[in-house]
Amino acid sequence: MKTFILVMVLCCFEHLIAQNNVSLLGHLNQYPSAGYNDIWGYADGSGNEYALLGVQTGTSIVNITNPSNPVEIVFIPGTNSIWRDIKTWGTYAYVVSDNTNDGLQIIDLSQLPTTATLVNQTTAFFNRAHNIFIDNGYAYAIGTENGGGMHILNLSNPTNPTQTNYYAGSGYIHDVFVWNDTVVVCDGSSQIYQLINVTNKSNPQVISSSSSLPGIYAHSGWMSENKRYFFGMEEFNVRDLTIWDLQDRSAWDLMVSTWQMPTGSSIIHNCFVRGNYLHISYYTSGYVVLDISNPTSPQLVGQYDTYPSNDGGTYNGAWGCYPYLPSGNTLISDIETGLYILHFDGEVPVELSSFNANQLNNNVLLNWTTATEKNNMGFEIQRKHENEFYTIGFVEGHGTDTESNNYSFVDKNVESGIYTYRLKQIDFDGTSSFSQEVEVEVKSLESFVLIQNYPNPFNPSTHIKFSIPSSGFTNLSIYNLVGEKVSELVNDVLPEGEYNYNFNAVNFPSGIYIAKLTTDKSNQTIKMTLLK
Repeated sequence: MKTFILVMVLCCFEHLIAQNNVSLLGHLNQYPSAGYNDIWGYADGSGNEYALLGVQTGTSIVNITNPSNPVEIVFIPGTNSIWRDIKTWGTYAYVVSDNTNDGLQIIDLSQLPTTATLVNQTTAFFNRAHNIFIDNGYAYAIGTENGGGMHILNLSNPTNPTQTNYYAGSGYIHDVFVWNDTVVVCDGSSQIYQLINVTNKSNPQVISSSSSLPGIYAHSGWMSENKRYFFGMEEFNVRDLTIWDLQDRSAWDLMVSTWQMPTGSSIIHNCFVRGNYLHISYYTSGYVVLDISNPTSPQLVGQYDTYPSNDGGTYNGAWGCYPYLPSGNTLISDIETGLYILHFDGEVPVELSSFNANQLNNNVLLNWTTATEKNNMGFEIQRKHENEFYTIGFVEGHGTDTESNNYSFVDKNVESGIYTYRLKQIDFDGTSSFSQEVEVEVKSLESFVLIQNYPNPFNPSTHIKFSIPSSGFTNLSIYNLVGEKVSELVNDVLPEGEYNYNFNAVNFPSGIYIAKLTTDKSNQTIKMTLLK
């Protein structure tokens, strides 16, 4: 790992990027006469990786542990359909198809790499569905018959789900993105996106709706990892990609009104966020990667064209994309030519999304967050003294992890002055790189200090730290934006010192909250963002 950055902005042009920053590792076209549709990935407990490839006549489960030699393990037949969608939960795959009477197919993957078996096929909830999404033990099947609403299925018994609700309040739903108790609904020809609260799985409620974008088809989309930005895909080649700011869940703020490939008229299809990158299946343009470290200015940084014949506005080429394998490889399904195992080579192995320093009493608190990690042994914490950096501590990393991770380190008992810190990130092979530098001024404690909560944004809990220089009455309360007190963490006489309180917002809606620290002599406030 040679590059370690806080924000990465690369700018490339399509004519320079024909197969740029992407390596072809393997290819399998086992059913050319049938044709293909969507794709998903799976990794077993032994380190083996698999492609769950939608074929128009069923589902092909392919061992891709050796990506240069993909081998089909088993084929699960289904009624012929152009549309087949696949997701996993635990050791099971859930398959739906449109314009069939196959209902929901449930495949047991626990016997891999030997085989996989169809353990249930049910039409108890629907005969056909266009898509399926799974989050926290619930499946959301959408685009079904009789209106195309959303079936919410409880997977606590993974082979025999139960339906908690059929939601029809948004009309025909083409696709969804779900996290915790919030659903982003893609309303297809209604030309809007919506946020739905599914805290009560039996009674979903609309939170907000986007403005209508005439001419588009609100096809699909994905949320950024901090759950602030929504990347919308429309399939009518009018705007292709739109980007919305959802920090305020009650309003959709359109930050990027359109993003399209620099040349050609290729139609966008599906997208997925991993770290600061948006991975897209872009029909005749193939696999496309955008750097979204600045969400208001996405940059084209990678492409592998699985349909090199042309970049025309036809529904040929790349259908599905899956960038979440532990190996870091990406799967693409091409309608005509099948399975591609690719690797995006432009990704930073350890991607730092924030790094800050704050005074806490007579200490300095360092906090940093990684978006993704690969082969990360850990971080040396370094402090500058007389223009040279010296190591003052070490924090272990998470190895390889596609999820965001939060870290902290306390530099104790520092004297008043200005201090500069940096991180030295070290891989298991010994290679290393440095973060940007952060500076903090440590002052004598003549007044109390309220530290910015961490993590921020948070879900559902965060830490609020403060210090007071002398004993006295202290109150720490939380307010919403209309000034209502929603929680009181401290209301007592405290001795001098530093304190750390946990604010749990599990029962509060997403939004901005104010933490206010009050003593007999003064008060301070900080803003905190809850993103569910």
